[in-house]
Amino acid sequence: MKILYLINYDLNENSGVVNKIKQQVSIWRKENRVYLFSIKNLILYDDSFNIISQKQHGLKILNKRGKLFTFIRLLSRSYRLESSIKNIDFDIIYMRYLLYMPFLSQVIKKNRVIMEINSDDLLEYKLNSKITHYYNMMTRDKILLHVNGFVCVSHELKNKFLKYSKPIEVIANGINVEEYQYLLETKNEKPIFVFIGSPNQSWHGIDKIEKMAQYFKDYQFYIIGISKENSDNVKYLGYLSNQESTEIISKCDVGIGTLSLYKTALEEASPLKTRQYFACGLPVVYAYKDSDIEGKMDFCLKLKNSENNIEYHQIESFVEKVFGERVYRERARAFAMDKLDYGKKEKLRVAFFDRILNG
Repeated sequence: MKILYLINYDLNENSGVVNKIKQQVSIWRKENRVYLFSIKNLILYDDSFNIISQKQHGLKILNKRGKLFTFIRLLSRSYRLESSIKNIDFDIIYMRYLLYMPFLSQVIKKNRVIMEINSDDLLEYKLNSKITHYYNMMTRDKILLHVNGFVCVSHELKNKFLKYSKPIEVIANGINVEEYQYLLETKNEKPIFVFIGSPNQSWHGIDKIEKMAQYFKDYQFYIIGISKENSDNVKYLGYLSNQESTEIISKCDVGIGTLSLYKTALEEASPLKTRQYFACGLPVVYAYKDSDIEGKMDFCLKLKNSENNIEYHQIESFVEKVFGERVYRERARAFAMDKLDYGKKEKLRVAFFDRILNG
């Protein structure tokens, strides 16, 4: 099978999304031919991420800022898309959701296309920009009606796209488990929690972690990805590389997942941070429905997805149970290998591609 991966990222970016794209392609290319085309910088890559060709933007105005210039830039890039890929031999296009542009729409209509749905685009644009929200709301069906199938990262998102009567596969976010260190036990005298976050993301629930730290004064908390002033038992580590964060995580005792997802009006998720915790063998506390977790698992504590969800006694009981007990670290790691590993998830994705190609 020959796959064209249409992306809106620069492959030199250091981000979770770019890492996911590279992991996917690294698995697909073992049995398929893969090309990547970046609409963002008009570069065509091979499946080893080498540049095959690059289109020039052509207009100096494209470098200016503002909503009008952003629209012109998107229009220009979508115009160059069709000419950039016309000489590529591919069977199917795979892409994440993108705003409608006339020339992008033409490419989708002419080819077999599977779209990955990672978020509720209607809600996401509504929260960020009224103008973009109304534009997206009025034009999205010009793309979605012509897509041949969807891959959704959650069942909740799948339900939002059933109305299009297209084949849909649910494949939650995964991780390359073998890349992560795994310690059977730590030498910590007291429990250490770890959280990976980003600044200004209210649904992460940093405020709740800080309240936990005030209550559990004997527990240590490491927060990666955010820079603030440290307190007695909270250490903000700021941005760390994937290797650096893995070294920290593997020496901790409990991972903290998203605690305020309700602020996005969603109930279900599969955050990359929790996949990293599981791969490192950490029990996890979180507050949402995880797309890969069915029923109760003794190395997980699921809190309510609501404002007042920090049940201190419940958390304390969980920590007392898992702290220093290697069996829970073993079960967390085994879960990651069995359910979360990219190798298994990408086989499901490619099999879905094949079903779409065969009618």
